[in-house]
Amino acid sequence: RPTLKSLDRDRRVVHLGSYAKSVFPGARIGYAVADQHVRDASGATSLLADELARIKSMVTVNTPALSQAAVAGALLAADGRLAELNTLPAEHYGEALRVTLEQLGRHFPPARRHDLGVTWNEPGGGFFLTVRVPFTADNAALRRSAEEHGVLWTPMSYFYPRSGGERAMRLSFSYLAHDRIEEGIARLA
Repeated sequence: RPTLKSLDRDRRVVHLGSYAKSVFPGARIGYAVADQHVRDASGATSLLADELARIKSMVTVNTPALSQAAVAGALLAADGRLAELNTLPAEHYGEALRVTLEQLGRHFPPARRHDLGVTWNEPGGGFFLTVRVPFTADNAALRRSAEEHGVLWTPMSYFYPRSGGERAMRLSFSYLAHDRIEEGIARLA
């Protein structure tokens, strides 16, 4: 899909992005495409990107050089094409998602799922999915899950500012080998 910025003919869109999910998870390196001209109080004009860079230099110490080099090296190796760079990771994560969904379906067939009140989303990608459960999925339940079954998950209530997500858990499948996913879902079930 084209970005909104690629459709912007009047330079009204600022495109913000990150390499944290696409190139180097955890790198905390982002970018801005801000080609708008801005005018300061004296009437001088400059690019918005330059002004953003100036402000960033005042509010952060620096972006780690090693992280920048790792992202730059990966982009150079792929001739700057993110799609090419992401082919193998996308296949890996897509397969991990497929295995997770397959195992949920295996251990929670429709009749059991209905009886227990267990449902889950089927994301088109990413590193996580959400399982809705018939109990409060809080820290106490997480502790029991870890101690009694050796399974970790994240309470979805962590992602709500006040209340919400009390009966849902986030399962991560990004780091685990397929046999560990199978074992974890079996234990969770």
